[in-house]
Amino acid sequence: MDSSDLTSPITYDERLVVFFDVMGWKAHDSDAGSDPVKVGLLSLIPRLLKSSTILQAAGSGDAQITSFSDCCVISLPYKQETLSQVIYGLSNVFVGAAVAGFLLRAGVTVGNIHHDNDIVFGPALNVAHGLESAGFYPRIILDKSIPALKDVELVDGMLGDDELGAYVDPYALQFIKSDYLRKESFPDGKFMGIPGNKAVEIYTVLLLRLEAILSKAEGDKPKKQVNWLYARVRQRHKDILNGR
Repeated sequence: MDSSDLTSPITYDERLVVFFDVMGWKAHDSDAGSDPVKVGLLSLIPRLLKSSTILQAAGSGDAQITSFSDCCVISLPYKQETLSQVIYGLSNVFVGAAVAGFLLRAGVTVGNIHHDNDIVFGPALNVAHGLESAGFYPRIILDKSIPALKDVELVDGMLGDDELGAYVDPYALQFIKSDYLRKESFPDGKFMGIPGNKAVEIYTVLLLRLEAILSKAEGDKPKKQVNWLYARVRQRHKDILNGR
């Protein structure tokens, strides 16, 4: 290779950038051992991202996905008019992963990045990674310095703001009940094997998964992280059983 190829100029692109982390990855990796089925599950997150019809519908034909160990970076051309659809697509990934027993945390921003099939770097990746790292709970953290992200229009209950910043709650009742939880992404109208038109069943499975995760959590920090979501899902399960 010509040495000049190694230092050829690169121009950043403005893109929507998401940095994912799979929480409790070491425990998942250890539990999988060499079991092919469990090892296959470890690749669930990038598979869910690549199969997301909402991301494709949002004009993300130029989307790039890079996964390594417990982390995943996705970037796509930024279009304000499709931002809500993209967030819904990301929320689908969060719910699908949780149904399979994996909790995610992500940081989302818009900014300069270089992302191709081989390399990903840039200021926006640093920002997204910083948001994810500081987010603590299993949710989607939004960069409040980006007005379009701060004011993105979503169904009731998905947007929140606390001492850790602005966030999207992918497990909100109105989202789980809505058509934005894309059943047609999966065979026979089911979401991760659950009848997609029955939100109560999705919450039931989520409760069981979260209880299993809690039973294995060691230390106050992991328990606090999971309990944040468990309390919400448990209350919403009760609400939907009561016809709310």
